[in-house]
Amino acid sequence: MLKDTQDKLLPVEVGTTVRLSIPDVDRARGSPNNILAVVKSVDNDLYTLCSEHGQLKHKFTRAEIHPCRERLLDLADVTAKAEGKLISLREAASNNSVSGSQGYKKCNCKAKCVSKKCTCRANGQLCNSKCHSSLPCSNK
Repeated sequence: MLKDTQDKLLPVEVGTTVRLSIPDVDRARGSPNNILAVVKSVDNDLYTLCSEHGQLKHKFTRAEIHPCRERLLDLADVTAKAEGKLISLREAASNNSVSGSQGYKKCNCKAKCVSKKCTCRANGQLCNSKCHSSLPCSNK
């Protein structure tokens, strides 16, 4: 079975632009289904990919990636932009999306959200109705 897969899917060279599918749980509604990345290295049939926002933490098999016919991304440019930053596939999907990530942030504070311990205040966002329903808040 492994031999059949290797015969059907030819190996991909370093520097090739590939399309990587994003699972439904890792992307927001209306976000793209795929992300473009460049093959940075190949080690034991596992591919290390680098997107414009950083290098993906996990390695991928040949069956998970789909090579593009054109070289849409340049390896040198992408690695220069990424600067050795490791990101997950979910982070790459949220950076690539127009609408942001797949969830929302809330703080669950019991106090008045005055200090930087409040995650909303630390991220520079206002608290919303999902944070703490009717408790007093100074960050609304």
